[in-house]
Amino acid sequence: MPKPPVDVRKLLQATASTMWAAFQLSDASARPDHKGLPREADVRAFLRDRLPRKFGVARGHVIQADRASLEFDVIVYDALNCPTWAMDSSGDPRLLVPIEAVVGVIEVKSKLTTDKLRLACAKLAEFDEHLQAAEIQLPHRAFRAVFAYSLGGGDTFNDWRSPDIFLTRYAAEVACQPDALFVLDSHFSLLISSQSVGKAYALHWGVSVDEVWAGDNREPELEQERRDFYQDQPEYTLDYFVSPATNGLLLAFFTFVLEEAERYTPRAVSYADRFYTWGGPGLGGLVTWIEPGADLAKDLLK
Repeated sequence: MPKPPVDVRKLLQATASTMWAAFQLSDASARPDHKGLPREADVRAFLRDRLPRKFGVARGHVIQADRASLEFDVIVYDALNCPTWAMDSSGDPRLLVPIEAVVGVIEVKSKLTTDKLRLACAKLAEFDEHLQAAEIQLPHRAFRAVFAYSLGGGDTFNDWRSPDIFLTRYAAEVACQPDALFVLDSHFSLLISSQSVGKAYALHWGVSVDEVWAGDNREPELEQERRDFYQDQPEYTLDYFVSPATNGLLLAFFTFVLEEAERYTPRAVSYADRFYTWGGPGLGGLVTWIEPGADLAKDLLK
C-alpha cells in the first residue's frame, strides 16, 4: 500500500507539540491571566478550526430564562440556528448562548490539582442546574468535560492517587462527574458506559466504534479486558475508563467532542421569544392600545 500523503496521527501529534510549546512559553509569565487565557484560547482554536461550521466554539455564559451562568472556558454550541450576543469586541469575544443551543461545555486547566478539579466540577454542576431549571427534554444531554495540559506535580488528589479515582461517586469529593477528562501530557478518562469503552478501543485499534462491537459477542470480552486493566485498583475506579494516550490525546479529545456534537439535535424553540422576554420589560411596553377596526392613521395623527 502506498504511503498516504498526510499522516493524520502525526499531524495531531505535531499540533499537540505546538500546544505544549505554547504552554511552556506562557509559563514564563508571572501573571496568572497571561498563563491561563492563552491556553484556554488554544483549546478553543483547536476545536473551532476542526469542527463542522454549524458548530460554534466560544468562551462565555449560558443563558437560561433571565439567568446567566458563570463564564465557561469553552462552549460548543449550535451556530447554525442560535443567535448569540457578544460581550466585547475582541477577536475571541465572550458570548451569551441560550441553553437550548449548548452542545457541551469544557473547563480548561493548566496544571490539574485537587482544588482546580473540584472548582471545575462545581462549575459544571451549575450548568446541570441550569439544564434542570430549563426543563429541556433532551434526546442527548449536553456534555461536560475537563481539559488540562498537565497534572499538578505531587498532588495526590486527597490521597485518592489520581483524578480519575477522585472523581468517582464513591469518593464523593466533587459536585458532579464530568463525562470526560483529558490531560495532554498524561491520559484521558471517559465516564463508564458501553459507548466510552467502545470509543477507547476504537481509538487504539484505528477502527470505528461500530467495528469494535462487531463480531462474535465482543462486549463480554471488552468488559473483561476493562476489568483486567483495573486489576490492581480498588473496585470504585470502574466509574471511569482510563487510557494512557500522550501521543494520541488530541485525537481522543477531538473525536469525543465531534461525536457529542454529531449527536446534538436542534431544539424546537423560538429564540425570538427569548429576546422578547429579555427586551420587553426594558422597552416599557405599548403606551396606547388601538381598538380593532379603528382608523389607525387618524389615531396616530392625534
